[in-house]
Amino acid sequence: MKHILTLILILSTVSSAQNWQEMPGLFSPTGLEMKHFTAPFFFDYDNDGDIDLTLCSLSGRGVLYINNPVNGKPSYTPDPAYLAQIALLEPNKYYSYAVHADLDNDGRPDLITAGFTGLTLFYNKGTLTQPDWIKDSLLFVPVNSLIGSDAKPELGDLDGDGDLDLLVGTGESLLGGPEPGITLGFRNTGSNSLPSFELYPAFVTGLPDIGRNSYPALSDVNGDGKLDLLLGRDLSSFTYFRNNGTVNEPVWVSQSNLFVVENSHYWKNPDFTDIDGDGDNDLVYGTDQGNIISYQNTGTVTSPVYTYNGSFFPVAKVSGNSTVSLADYDGDGDLDLLTGADLGQVRLVRNTGTATAPAFELTAGNLGNISFSSQSFPRFVDIDKDGDLDIVSGAFDGKIYVYLKNGSGYSQNTSMFGTVDIGWSSVPAPVDIDNDGDIDMLVGAEANADVKFYENTGNNVYVLNTSFMSGVNFGSYNKPSFADIDNDGDQDLLIGSLWGTIKFYENTGTPELPVWVQNTQIIGNIERDQSSVPFAADIDGDTRPDLVIGDADGNFIAYKNMFAPVGVEDEIAGTPGDFRIESVYPNPFNPMTKVKVNVSRAGELLMQLITPTGEVLTESRKEISAPGTYEFTADMGSTGAATGFYILRCIMNGKSSFFKVLYLK
Repeated sequence: MKHILTLILILSTVSSAQNWQEMPGLFSPTGLEMKHFTAPFFFDYDNDGDIDLTLCSLSGRGVLYINNPVNGKPSYTPDPAYLAQIALLEPNKYYSYAVHADLDNDGRPDLITAGFTGLTLFYNKGTLTQPDWIKDSLLFVPVNSLIGSDAKPELGDLDGDGDLDLLVGTGESLLGGPEPGITLGFRNTGSNSLPSFELYPAFVTGLPDIGRNSYPALSDVNGDGKLDLLLGRDLSSFTYFRNNGTVNEPVWVSQSNLFVVENSHYWKNPDFTDIDGDGDNDLVYGTDQGNIISYQNTGTVTSPVYTYNGSFFPVAKVSGNSTVSLADYDGDGDLDLLTGADLGQVRLVRNTGTATAPAFELTAGNLGNISFSSQSFPRFVDIDKDGDLDIVSGAFDGKIYVYLKNGSGYSQNTSMFGTVDIGWSSVPAPVDIDNDGDIDMLVGAEANADVKFYENTGNNVYVLNTSFMSGVNFGSYNKPSFADIDNDGDQDLLIGSLWGTIKFYENTGTPELPVWVQNTQIIGNIERDQSSVPFAADIDGDTRPDLVIGDADGNFIAYKNMFAPVGVEDEIAGTPGDFRIESVYPNPFNPMTKVKVNVSRAGELLMQLITPTGEVLTESRKEISAPGTYEFTADMGSTGAATGFYILRCIMNGKSSFFKVLYLK
C-alpha cells in the first residue's frame, strides 16, 4: 500500500469570524483569562451548587465565568451576555472591582461595581441567569464622596441585624480622596430590602493603614459565627484580623501567622470560597501579574490551615508582554513555545501533550540562562543550519542578539547582527523570503520608518534589502512574523501592534519573490487589549497553521485555523509521487483560480471542481507527455454555485489528490 495526499473536509459558513475558532483552555486549563491586577469574586450565580466567578482586572470590565467542575476542579466558561447590559448603561465608565450581593432581598444577586467614579449599584430585576440590570444612581452618593476613585467594596452583616453592611478599602485616588490603604466602614441603617449606608467608624476601629491599597474580604474564618477580616494590599503579604467581638459589634485583633503566602506577587486581592467543595472556605486571590492563586484549607472549619495548591488555577503565562515563537524544542514531535517578557526573561513553555492534543506548561527559569534588562523578543530558528534550534532575540534597546545552540547550552554570536540597531524595540522575524534555503531576517521596530529587512546573501552574510517588503505599512510598535497562513506554498505576513490589532498581508507573489496585499478578511476582528504578538504554526497536527497571540497581560490566546486547505496521508493503491498540487491562487477566488500541478511522469491528468458531497461542477483534461509543472484554470462563473467551500480533485494514473478552495460569489 502506498500514500497520496487526500483531503479532510471541515465545513463551515463563510465569514472572517469563522476563519478561526478560539481554543479556550489551551494555556489556561480552567478557561479563565488572567489579565493584570485580577480581582476575583466568587458566587453561585445560578444556584446550581457550583461556585461561579466574576473576574475583573485593570482592563476595565468584568466577565462572568460559569463553573462546570471537572474531576473536582473548577472549569469555567465565559458568559459575556451576563454583564453586557452594564456597558450599555454606562458606556464610558469602567470598573476594576465587582461584587455581588442581594441588596433588595428578592433572591437574585445584585451587582456593585467600583471604579474611577466610586461605587455603582445595579439591581437585577430579571432572572438568575438572564438579568435585567437597573442602575441605582442614588444609594452610594454619600459613600462615594468619602472613598476616592480607587475603592474596593466588601459586604457583610457586621452588626447582626439581618442586613448587609459595607466595608470599603481605599487606594491611590487620582483626584484627591482619603489616605490610601485605610478601610472605611458604613452601616446599613435601612433594611435588607431597602438599604441605606452611613459612615460608621466603629466597624473599623483598630484597623491600621496597611499601605497604598486596602482590599477587604470578610469570612467566618474560624467557624465561631462571626465575620473575620483579611486585608489584601499593595504589598506581598496579607494582614488578618480575627473578630474577637460579637456578631453585633466586631473587635479586630491582628493575627500574623495564619495567612503566610508566597511573596512573588506584590499586589494581592483576596476572596474566600469553598473551591474544593469540602465544606470550608479556601483562600483565592488575584495578583498584579494576573495569576490567580489558591490556598486550600487543609484543616477544619474551626481550625483552618491554609496550604498552597496550584492545581486549581493553573496557567501558562508570563509577567507581561508575552511574545510567541513555536518550534519542536525538545524533539518529541510537538511544538513548544518560546516567549519573552516585559522584564527581559526568555522562557520556554513546554508542550507536555502531543502533536494533535497540545498542553502547555511554563518551565522554571530562563531558557539557556538567556535574559535581558527589559523587554525581550526571542524567536526559535536554526540560523546556522546545523539541525538544532538557535535563538535570535530582539530587545528594548533595538539590537539583535544571536544565541547558537551548542549541545545542551547556548553561546552568543556577536558578529552575525553585531551592527544592527533599529533604535528601539527590535522584533526579529526570521524567514526564507526568497526560497534559497537560508534564513533572511525582518526586524520590526518602534517606528514604521525604522523597520529593516536583511537578506541572507549566503553563509549568513546579511545585507539590507528593502525591496522584499515593498508596499507593507508596518505601523508603529509593530511585531511581525511570517507563516504560510493560507497553505498556498509561500510566506504570508502577520503584524501585531501596541493597540492590540493585527494586520495580515497575503503574499500574492511567489515563494521566491513576494508581492504583499493587505487582506482584512482573513484575520477579521481578532485582537487583544494591548500589544498583540501574533505567530502562526500548526499546533494541533491538522497541517493548517493555527494562530497564537501574546499580549500585554502576558497571556497566550490560541485560534484554530478553520479555512486553510488541509492535507493528511491516506493509504490507497498506487505509486506515490506521480503528481501533486503545487499551488492554487487566488484562494478564496471569484470566479476563477489558477491551479499549478507538478507532474513526474506521463499520462492524462483530470482536474475537477466538486462539491463536498462529490457532485462534479466543472472538469478539464490535459495529456501530459513529459514531467513538469502544468497550469489549469478552474472557473466557477458558469456553474451557478453559491458562496462556500469546494474541492479541487486531480486524477492521474488511478490516483487522486485533493485541495480545499473557497469560492466567494
